[in-house]
Amino acid sequence: MAQYTQISQNNVTELSVLSSVKRGWISEIAWSPSGHMLAIADAAGVALYVEGIGGAPTQILDAHTGPVKCIAFSHDGSVMATGSADTTIRLWDIHPDNDTVAERITLEGHDDAVEDVALSPRGTMLASCSADRTIRLWNTEIGRQDGLFTGHKQLVSTVQFALGGQLVVSGSWDNTIRLWDLHGETQGTILGNHDDWLRNLRVSPGGTMLASASKDMTVRIWDLLDAEQVHILQAHVSGADALAFHPNGTLLATGGRDNLMKLWNINTGENLATLEGHQKPVLSLSFNPTGTMLVSGSGDNQVNVWGIG
Repeated sequence: MAQYTQISQNNVTELSVLSSVKRGWISEIAWSPSGHMLAIADAAGVALYVEGIGGAPTQILDAHTGPVKCIAFSHDGSVMATGSADTTIRLWDIHPDNDTVAERITLEGHDDAVEDVALSPRGTMLASCSADRTIRLWNTEIGRQDGLFTGHKQLVSTVQFALGGQLVVSGSWDNTIRLWDLHGETQGTILGNHDDWLRNLRVSPGGTMLASASKDMTVRIWDLLDAEQVHILQAHVSGADALAFHPNGTLLATGGRDNLMKLWNINTGENLATLEGHQKPVLSLSFNPTGTMLVSGSGDNQVNVWGIG
């Protein structure tokens, strides 16, 4: 990966597809923190590609009995979490020497599909959200549920840790973004609203900025320290679905129902580039840790790796 140029505000118009792989019913893609592994969640499970994307996966995880809807890695890369339509969450240990993955434990408690999972910065807590309208907190070291947050009126589609793991942020089909302070001071306070349901949330590398994507066609940028909206980006016709912050926090990549990807200046809200490469909605985006590659997953069953060769 070192041979590629770091993606920046100055060169985003030069991005092109470096490689592609086909997977069926892609729901989420995520890089491991080391950048050695790319995980792709789909209807068949999770396909893992180690040290290169293309051809057959290095490993396939098929323990879930329903489509896998979400993936999250711990910040140290030792643990991966997956959530599924089968209502369960599974924790996986990643071997530090050869990046092989083995299941550790299954977490059960949700009454409907698990829509999203997030691991705290230290990896000792996991937040999950579900079509059962709840957010749950789990102790990953002993596999126990430690908290239950209720307040959303419809399916909770997305969840993230913020502010160094002290805050959980959730988005729902009820159009709201809610804040849950782990110290109990803020329990379900509404940060803001979209005009239609929330599809995705992503927190900036520093943990203080939030991006939200909605079916209302906008992406909104929020300052979590001041609890205020900073930008409204008129992003994607028919709805915005996917978000990814560049590792240095200066760029935001978005994808949507118009089959396009766009890159934005976080500080100004300026659209820096629009990329075409998919035939159906762009459902997931992920920058690699060095910021030299951007991966997109689409409803056209294709994963594209973008870079500047």
